Amino acid sequence: MSRIVPRTCTELPAANASADASRSPANAGQPLESFRSIPAYVLLGDPGAGKTTAFRCECAALGDAACYVTARDFLTFAPDDHPEWRGKTLFIDGLDESRAGTPDKRTPFDHIRGRLDKLGRPRFRLSCRTADWLGTNDRQHLASVTPQGSEVTVLRLDPLTAADAKTVLAARPGITDPDTFIGEAGARGLDGLLSNPQSLDLLAKVVAQNGTWPQSRRQTFERACRQLAAEHNQEHRAAGQPPDVGAALDAAGRLCAMLLITGGAGFTTDPDHPDGDYPDLGQCASDPCAPHDRYNRTALLQALSTKLFEARTERRFIPIHRHLAEFLGARHLARLIDAGLPARRVLALISGEDGGVVTQLRGLAAWLAALCKVARRDLIERDPIGVVLYGDVHDFTTDEKRALLEALRREAAGLGEVAWAAPAVISLITPDLEPVLRDALKPPLDEPFFASFVLLALTHGTPIPEFAGFLLELVYQRHRWVPSWALDAFLHNCPDQDRRDRTLEHILADLNDGGLSDWNSELLGTALTALYPRRVTASEIWQYLPATNLRYRSGPGDRFWRHHLIERSSDADIEALLDALVTRRNDLQHALKRLGMEDVPLMLLACGVER
Repeated sequence: MSRIVPRTCTELPAANASADASRSPANAGQPLESFRSIPAYVLLGDPGAGKTTAFRCECAALGDAACYVTARDFLTFAPDDHPEWRGKTLFIDGLDESRAGTPDKRTPFDHIRGRLDKLGRPRFRLSCRTADWLGTNDRQHLASVTPQGSEVTVLRLDPLTAADAKTVLAARPGITDPDTFIGEAGARGLDGLLSNPQSLDLLAKVVAQNGTWPQSRRQTFERACRQLAAEHNQEHRAAGQPPDVGAALDAAGRLCAMLLITGGAGFTTDPDHPDGDYPDLGQCASDPCAPHDRYNRTALLQALSTKLFEARTERRFIPIHRHLAEFLGARHLARLIDAGLPARRVLALISGEDGGVVTQLRGLAAWLAALCKVARRDLIERDPIGVVLYGDVHDFTTDEKRALLEALRREAAGLGEVAWAAPAVISLITPDLEPVLRDALKPPLDEPFFASFVLLALTHGTPIPEFAGFLLELVYQRHRWVPSWALDAFLHNCPDQDRRDRTLEHILADLNDGGLSDWNSELLGTALTALYPRRVTASEIWQYLPATNLRYRSGPGDRFWRHHLIERSSDADIEALLDALVTRRNDLQHALKRLGMEDVPLMLLACGVER
């Protein structure tokens, strides 16, 4: 049994917005359903983040007023043949998958715009992988086909929270204690897998089935695919045909590689009725670098009968998820390269005219970098952002990680859209990279998006205690966004709880006397969240309200006063907060009004009455 949790999202500023605006967007952590009145929005997310599930849930909630369609089908079929598309809110899923392997990523996007225009510019939602969204360019051009010329809202699907992960795990067979599971994942450095629905499901499946923990994202995918390859459908099990798992994985990898490289949708088992999107299996039976009979029709049919594929229609099959297909396809290509196929021939197949990896194949290329050492350096140079986001850098050597960081520095402009993807960077930061990281954060920080990426990685990667002092120095830089990101990284890398508390108390004192700048009260919010009510009591907390300065209605400062203050207060704390509020009401009323927080005292009073 699986459990679908309600998802939240964050409205993103334009791709060319400042780093501080990207850190504190206008609408953070809002339920996706709260955007139902918006005429047109784009939903961005990582592979396996749950974009399709979110779209299907939202479409179902709207009933007959909405229609779900894949971007591929929306581009393939004529609108005149699909009257169900007219007059509906269209959920168009998978722009990234429709951006076929052409030199110009805009072509399929423009075709979608043309379709929307022909349909009379209906309300629509469009999903896309984050790194495949072209930011301002896509946003501006999509606005030309919105209803009544309205603006396009761009949303980022938020990662699963710890509470979300716990809810999902509680519904999974074989997981008896979600809290222990989450703790074990964190102790093994796999907690990044918990925030992505697909990787969480795979990790839970692997642990429940094997009773042992994988060591990396790559190992999680490998074990999960092996399990899926072993679980044939009921008819095959009843017929007593246990699968050869190794052969099934090889054959499945071959099918997936063929589909991804050719841009196909799936395969047909009907040799008399193949088409461009669903070729017959016979077209995949030969292999110049492996024995011919290993990929005969029988082996390929057995691969299709595993749970790695699902039936689209009676005789048409597709991979169960694109990200798994990318892993399996890269696994197959890596084996071919190991067997003697020149890596440059594979790279030529997945690269565009400019030498970069084509959009549709970035996930395949990223997994190939993770699985094939021969092709790794070349792929790092061609698409470093894709390598980090879509694959696994756990097994990269120190030199390879240095090369990856340098390549990311050169691609710094593209990091503005993806710097928040914390789970992807966990394996990148290790203690042996300390000199490179120090160099990346040396003032002046003239590459803000790369520096923010490094600080984010330091906030989520393997702690480096020796780095804590250097990060604390960055907190005192007079820069809009560096101090808040550096403080998060300091707290993560400093192992001494007492030192963390004393540092935060000093920061509060420096904020009060003006010795430390705090552009959006993010330092204040972070410090109060960590110290209240352990070191800062309910009777003391109001002294920090006048110093609060919120330019964006989100971020640690806003969240502390509106949420954490009440959530973390005991009954006695609520009483003390109300008493102190009344005592200081004359000087606090102005601050509450200035911050738009006149409702906070009412929330406290309601909480006190209820308790």
